[in-house]
Amino acid sequence: MNVNPLKRDMIRYTWIAGLIAAASAFMILNISKGASSAPLFYAIFTGLRFSLIGFVNVWIIILVDKHMSSATLKGKRFVRYTAGYLFSMVLCFCTAPLELYLSLPVSISLNPLERIESILVQGFINNSLVIIVQNIVILRYEKTNTDLENSRLRVANLESANLLLKQQIHPHFLFNALSMLKSLYKTDVRAGEAYLSHLVNFFRASLVEQQSQISLLQEEIKLCNDYLEMQKIRFEDALLCTIDIPDHVLLRGAVPPFSIQSLIENAIKHNEVTECSPLMISVFYKDDRIIIENNLQLRTHIDGPSGKGLINLIERYRILSDEEVIIRQDNKKFSVSIKVLSNEAGDHRR
Repeated sequence: MNVNPLKRDMIRYTWIAGLIAAASAFMILNISKGASSAPLFYAIFTGLRFSLIGFVNVWIIILVDKHMSSATLKGKRFVRYTAGYLFSMVLCFCTAPLELYLSLPVSISLNPLERIESILVQGFINNSLVIIVQNIVILRYEKTNTDLENSRLRVANLESANLLLKQQIHPHFLFNALSMLKSLYKTDVRAGEAYLSHLVNFFRASLVEQQSQISLLQEEIKLCNDYLEMQKIRFEDALLCTIDIPDHVLLRGAVPPFSIQSLIENAIKHNEVTECSPLMISVFYKDDRIIIENNLQLRTHIDGPSGKGLINLIERYRILSDEEVIIRQDNKKFSVSIKVLSNEAGDHRR
């Protein structure tokens, strides 16, 4: 017979409850003044009978699940409880002479009919204790399964939210890139071809990263380099960007895909970029964080929606970890600091 983990737990706890019943009976008989001289045999008898009631109840549950799969929960419980109590009372009635012989002086009558009420009460109590133990096991099992299912649903929801947030990046970037490409082909075909080459590399890498919730820093910086090459074709010497991240961090660290690139894009979008006032962006590593910093020369007019990039990044960090995205601004500089994640962070969320 195939026994699932729940039934195995119920059998294991039945053995434990039987041992507790045997130990309790042994101690009670030793303490009682009128006890017989066979407390050990009575304790063994009590434990075995209690265990037998428990095993039969497990067997009843297995049969009910097998033959009453379409029945309601109340119907299954009624059959389970009725069959369990009937068996327990019949067993106690049939074994009453042996119980009385082991536990009481022989001068007392061994006829079970003379003690029918107490025997039935004993059977009721024994089966009730068995049902309580088994119901506790069932409730714990159901709670564990519910918690596990809730965790799976939460992970699925977080993955869906993370994918949606990542997908929001691409349309905005693609629109700007294609607009820039159109302008370049009108003015400088070679620059347009170079721009297109970096754009193809960028999107090829981004399609690979789309399947993962995190990106290795090494891959993220490659994306940033392709993006920066496109922007240098557009702005030339008006845009200066330095990236200083140790090799061991690049190889082992990770961040959400497009996080650094979107922050560089955000700096270009919100600041004036001219030869007279170059935009200087620094990407560097400090205290387990990547800091993206730029000089502040805000534009008076910004094309497209503003603020979505940072909100998007904050939300993605909330999904992937409890780490805070730190934003600082003064009269001269604007910076965003993001935590370097472990390379295994994405695997735990899958």
